[in-house]
Amino acid sequence: MQTVSMILIETTLYGVFFIGWYLIYNKEVTLYSARLKMHCRLKARKNMLEGLNPIENHFEQLTRATIKIKGRYLMLFTISVFVLVLIVGFRSLSAFMAFLFAVSIASIPYILLRIRLETIRRKSSFEGEILISNFLNQYRVSNFNIYEALEKVISESKNTKISNKLILQMLLELRGTANPKEIKKATDKFNQVIHTNWARMFSYNVRLGAEKGINVSMAIEDILIQLREARMLYEERKRLNSEAVRIVVYLIPILYLFTLLMSVRYIGINLGTYIHNQFFTKEGFILLTLSVSMFLFNIALIEIVGKQKFDF
Repeated sequence: MQTVSMILIETTLYGVFFIGWYLIYNKEVTLYSARLKMHCRLKARKNMLEGLNPIENHFEQLTRATIKIKGRYLMLFTISVFVLVLIVGFRSLSAFMAFLFAVSIASIPYILLRIRLETIRRKSSFEGEILISNFLNQYRVSNFNIYEALEKVISESKNTKISNKLILQMLLELRGTANPKEIKKATDKFNQVIHTNWARMFSYNVRLGAEKGINVSMAIEDILIQLREARMLYEERKRLNSEAVRIVVYLIPILYLFTLLMSVRYIGINLGTYIHNQFFTKEGFILLTLSVSMFLFNIALIEIVGKQKFDF
């Protein structure tokens, strides 16, 4: 009970002290607060006019497309994790290993967001043909009004969910400005997320239509023609890749099992001897390791080639 009373008394005394301090120095505190706000506003204005540096711009693009937060927050979180892990690592590891471990842990959020960004880019790239076709139709129906065409694409296109979100963000920014630099910035955001040739050309034509009001239907139609040609090439590449997948994934393991069967059944090698030579001798183990490594490398290569973005 006495302890609680002492805490209450100390709390009251500290409260009275800070209230008295504020009453005496409230003008100075208010003035300093106003100066701090003005400094932050000037800094924000300077960043808006000069633009972000390349690193901040990279993180801003990454977070804008994935988790909708400021890029500087991701940078601050990454640096904090790095410093924290580095401090903990110094207690039990060498300086180099602590640094390496800190870099590995701190880079995990960036790697995960980068994978998510590439997934978004790949999925949205396949919406290009439908998006451009719908936009061209709506653009002509809207009497070549770029803003109405974008609005109708958002409301009527159901098969371009990812692109619709990006177009909505671009349209809101275009509606709120007539500054050519701001218009370019708004259209570039669309291109930076999808990051394909068709997205770059589409955003460029949207910028021309919004900034100068010129008719860009012929240019949009040319993009659509190139996308349709790219679709034919993609289908052909997909067919060829499917043949390679069947050869690598199915034929190679079958050939290995066939080799095992031939060695045991027709050459006369005992199964135990075959397994011993394959796994417990230097030459056999090296050959098996190389074969498995090349098998996995081919699978990875096929996945990389087969899951490219749709573009021309």
